[in-house]
Amino acid sequence: MMKRYLMLLTLIIFMSTGCGDNLSTSTKDESASVTTDFLAGTWTAECVDNTTASTSSETVLVFSAAADNLSSTSTNYSDLNCVTQNFVIRKTLNTLSLGSKSTTDQYQIMTKYTAVVSNITLEPKTSDIATSLNTDSYCGSTGWSSGAQTSIAGLTCDSITYKAQNAAYKDLIQINSEKTFIRLGNTTNLGSRGYPKTLYTVEYFK
Repeated sequence: MMKRYLMLLTLIIFMSTGCGDNLSTSTKDESASVTTDFLAGTWTAECVDNTTASTSSETVLVFSAAADNLSSTSTNYSDLNCVTQNFVIRKTLNTLSLGSKSTTDQYQIMTKYTAVVSNITLEPKTSDIATSLNTDSYCGSTGWSSGAQTSIAGLTCDSITYKAQNAAYKDLIQINSEKTFIRLGNTTNLGSRGYPKTLYTVEYFK
């Protein structure tokens, strides 16, 4: 059961298989650009429920004031309404730098960015979840404890291998023309230059 919860969450936090639009290299819409001033602050996705597992999840992105650091916090809940926490995965990136802009054939505006992985942690929020992690030796560890963050950077957990600390990171930020939401790239579906070829469908609102 715990492994199913974790697989659900990693689908949402842009660390495993996702879906989206194939990207184009031609810029067709100059009406909106991603800037550091625009990104700075907190972006939140809607609560997503999984009726099969009777769980839900929610992800929050926080860009620093200069938008050169990004913290992603994804929380899994034991209900369908994002109320009772099961566990939290936190991912932090530093030295984030915005790059060139392009669009998809659907006029979705993309901005490339590079960063460095600071850390990725997993925190069980209940003793039952911690016990399940220890029983499964999740990520090769039996030291899980409720309320304590443990780094999983560079580790393989089930079929997912997380980037190591200080590893280079490339991704995309998509903004709609009305500047009402952003989406991120699917970092497991990369092109020849290391940037995602597709987008996750999750939308983050400020």
